[in-house]
Order: sequence, then structure tokens, then C-alpha cells
Amino acid sequence: MPKVTIVVPVYNVEKYLSRCLDSIMAQTYKDYEVICIDDCSLDSSKEIMESYAECEPDKIKALYNEKNIGPGKTKERGMRIAKGEYILFIDSDDYIKRDYVATYLEAMQTHTCDVVIGGYIRDMEGKRYRVHKAKNSDWSLLTYPIVCAKMFRKDFLIKNNLEFSKLRCGEDTFFSLCAFSCGASYHVIDYAGYYYYFNQKSITGSMNYEKKFERIISQVFDEYFEWFDISKLSEKDYRMLEYTYITNMVNALITYGHGGRIKRMRDKYDFFMSDVRKKFPDYASNKYYGLFRPKGQTTKIRFGVGLVMLLHKIHLDKLFFYFISLI
Repeated sequence: MPKVTIVVPVYNVEKYLSRCLDSIMAQTYKDYEVICIDDCSLDSSKEIMESYAECEPDKIKALYNEKNIGPGKTKERGMRIAKGEYILFIDSDDYIKRDYVATYLEAMQTHTCDVVIGGYIRDMEGKRYRVHKAKNSDWSLLTYPIVCAKMFRKDFLIKNNLEFSKLRCGEDTFFSLCAFSCGASYHVIDYAGYYYYFNQKSITGSMNYEKKFERIISQVFDEYFEWFDISKLSEKDYRMLEYTYITNMVNALITYGHGGRIKRMRDKYDFFMSDVRKKFPDYASNKYYGLFRPKGQTTKIRFGVGLVMLLHKIHLDKLFFYFISLI
């Protein structure tokens, strides 16, 4: 049995798939299998995937979805048939350094944990590169939700029956919420070997104010509430979950709301306020809000959430979002 399984969901990535698979085949560590699953691509991705599987039949398995099910459920399919003791997810328009698998495996075998978390390098279409290191804190699973740049212990995933969201966007956030709620132990490494390529045609890359990302976040949490009984959470974990919801909503309004003008922002803001009162009635009393807290959170998140909730307290947050919608 291979030690590591690498799951690669494939959909309309003919321009990038070879780069992804080449980076996998160039790994210094060799005891792994690759499960490529085509999600009904409309371009030549399937043929590219098949050519690699023919050249490396002992390494690469090519599978096909009978219907398009989205990236999350495609990853889940690969996860459930994986033979490896450890699982890596790599999006097919991304790529990795040669020591990627070896670095994660060494950390996983050195530390007793369910998840190893690393950083990533943002590749802005080959023009700019920005390194993002993962913070080692209680927030490492919740507000750093990407499943790429992480290695998972398969036993933990299967034992807890972890799933990806049925939604086409936000599936990683859902998965991370579930892992956190199941008490996943983790270890953070000071390493960034995953190249996260900014693809404007991807689901994430095409997000803007017209896509109503705040509705997607709401749906992700609705699905999570159906999957997990939050009454089982401790007070601390519940408040962390609440803060994470606020974080995602603030990001949705700021990042995907700017430039949409006041009318659209009013709709987004009103939805946010209505939704948070339903999901977290006591949200205003969360002690994590602050410009300099919570400890271990990134500066960007602390400042963004802290500022919005401070303005909310004095009833000026709506004006702040209106301003954002005009720039």
C-alpha cells in the first residue's frame, strides 16, 4: 500500500493540468499514489489525464464522474477510495515543490496529529508571487480553511465521516468546520511548498459582487448545522465558530462587495444582519472581537473583524460598508 494518496480533482484545466501532474511526478519522495478524477470536463483535460495514467500506470489512477458533482464532492470521492495512510489534496490548476510530499510526511510521522498545516505561495498568473505562512494557533483550522497545503490522516477522516459541502463554492470552509468540530489535532510547519495559482476562470477567481458570496457563506453554515450538533461544542469552541462566521461574512462584504454600489451593498448588509441574528442570536457579546485580539489570529482578520464590530457597536458599520461599495 502507498504511504500517501494525492487526490487531484480535474475540470476544464487543459492549460494547467500537465504542470500540476509534472510537479507531482517530480517529488523526491516516491511512495505515493495519485487519484485523478475528471468531473465531466468539456475541454481536453480528460485526454491529458489519461496520457499521464498510461505512462505511469503504477502511480496514477484515472477516474471519471458520471455527472458533474463539483470540486468538493470529487475530492470526497477520491478520499474515500484512497489507499494511502495520509491524504493530500491538490487542485489541478496548482502545483507543488519537489520536497512537498516529503516535508509533510516527515512532519506527520514526527508529530502525533490528524492534520499537518503548511503555508502556500500565491502565483498571480506568473507575474507575482506572495508567500503566505500558516500561523500556529487555535485558529489554524477554522480561519485558514483551504484543504490544500495540508496533509490529513485518513483514519481520522473516515472515522468521523468527514464530508465536503454539496455547494460548488465554500466546500473547503465546510470541511474545515467539520474537522474542527470533530476535535482534529494538528501541527503547523514553517513551510510553503504549495503554489496556489490565481485562475480568473475558476469559481473563486470569478467571484464578484454579483455572485452574492454572503449567501454562499450562509448556506455553508446551514449545511454545517445539519451535519453537526453545535450543542456538543464547548463555550470556547462555540464562540470561535461564531467568530469564524463573522470573519467570513465581513470578508464577503468587503472583498466581494466593493464596487457594487450602495443598493447592492444594502441588500448584502441586510442579509448579513438577518442571517447572523438567526444563527448566532448572542453574536454581539463575543469577547474575541477587537483590533488586537484574538491571540493567534492574523493581523488582517483581527483588524477587519475588530473594526467592523466596533463600528457595529456604535451603529456606523452600515455606512462603512456603503463606503466600501463605492470604491
